Amino acid sequence: MAVASSELSNVRSSVIFEIFLTINRWCLLVWLLIESLSFVYKNATIIYPNQGYFAGEVILMLAVFFVDLFRILLGSISNRTESILLSAFTIILTIAVFFGYLYFILWQLFVIRAELIMTIIALIFTGSEIIFLILCIVFFARPSPIPTIYRHLPYQASL
Repeated sequence: MAVASSELSNVRSSVIFEIFLTINRWCLLVWLLIESLSFVYKNATIIYPNQGYFAGEVILMLAVFFVDLFRILLGSISNRTESILLSAFTIILTIAVFFGYLYFILWQLFVIRAELIMTIIALIFTGSEIIFLILCIVFFARPSPIPTIYRHLPYQASL
């Protein structure tokens, strides 16, 4: 029984979501650079009421960076493997990172304009990625149109 190649092609992962994740990787590195430089500037020019604030904000910056980096990696893996469970865990991490970015805009002790702009850009990417991720979960949850017997057979290209 011959099966056409179009019948076996049932890729449901999102290319647009993957592009957003790739751009967000670079955006995250720029955010870390700007945030680090702003902390150096703030430490040199602004007197903090307590050094605990400064150390806490630096630790939070590094935590947000590493959690967001892990979230981007996990989002890319969940998109490629079309895994609903990994996508759900990515949504939880996205919400945590979203609140981390909100801290740097709303609740940080001193905010510089450059870090405000970069954090807003990071929030826009994070918000758009959560929308695309929810759409991906909807697409991943749909039943596959490929019959079950064809999903377990190895694909052989015919010339």
